[in-house]
Parts: sequence; C-alpha cells; structure tokens
Amino acid sequence: MAKKAVKKAAKPAKTVRTAAKPVKKAARSKPAAKPAKPVVVKKAKPVRAPEPEPEAPARKKGVRKATIASGIRDTSPQRRLGRSRIPIDAPLDVVFQNDIQARESFVFLGIHSIRELEQFTADDLVLRLTGPAKLTVGRIRKILAMNNRCLTGDENFALEFQELLTRPRPD
Repeated sequence: MAKKAVKKAAKPAKTVRTAAKPVKKAARSKPAAKPAKPVVVKKAKPVRAPEPEPEAPARKKGVRKATIASGIRDTSPQRRLGRSRIPIDAPLDVVFQNDIQARESFVFLGIHSIRELEQFTADDLVLRLTGPAKLTVGRIRKILAMNNRCLTGDENFALEFQELLTRPRPD
C-alpha cells in the first residue's frame, strides 16, 4: 500500500489543457461534434507519510503457541543421535556377540553393561587397555638388560639400565 502512494507522488502534476490541444481518449471516444471544452484536471493531493504496518499480524486460532515443553531453541541446534535402540542396562556380551576382541577387553576392564561403558571416553579406554601392555614391555626390557640381553634397537636402554644398576645407592 505504501509503494502505491510513493509512485503517485513521483508523477508530475497535470496542468489545464486548452481547446487547441484536445484530450485523446483511447478506450471511449465520442464523436467530435461538439466543440471541446477546456478540461480542468485537479492537482494531486500532497502525499502523506505511509502509515507504519503492524508489528505482527494477529495469531490464528489454529496456530499453536510456544509452551515450556517446546522451549526456546538455540540458533544452532546440535545434531542428536535420536532414540536409542539398545537399552542402557543391556549386557555387553549380548550387544557385542560377534566381536570376540571387544568382549575380551570388556572382561579385562571389568565392564559388564552399556551404562558402565558410556562413562568412559574413547581416550580413557585406550589408556586403560594399553597401559598394562606398556608396563609389561618396560619390565621385559629391564629383565633383558639385567641379563646382558636387549630387544632389537634397544641397546642404548640396556647400557643405561646396567649403569644404573652398578651405581651405588645414596642412602
């Protein structure tokens, strides 16, 4: 509505025409039997400022209003995993029936249900599974160094360890 008012204001005002220049009408033209009278055209009214449009239109009856259950949504919603297909207290032996290594690692860690497994991060599980292996390799290296043997490429460690063994302990 406001655009129409602006367009009308942009047109120049019309002036009074005389008989020398008759007004031509394209759609309805009457025979020119009578002498033409001067046509008086009124000047356009000054344009008022457009009325501000209402902020929000009235709600329809069928539109659902926001409730506490729907809540206010964040600007960037996080992608969720959806509904769980496995119950939280399901035994890991049933869920991982075909993966023998996973079942062995769960027995080693002492984890029996999905609830217990979800409490660990992936890095924490890796540390818990590899930690004992690293300690075992360390013990193997020390025993070999004590017996004047070493793993391939482990000669520097064996020499340093033998040096530590021969040093007198400060008490």
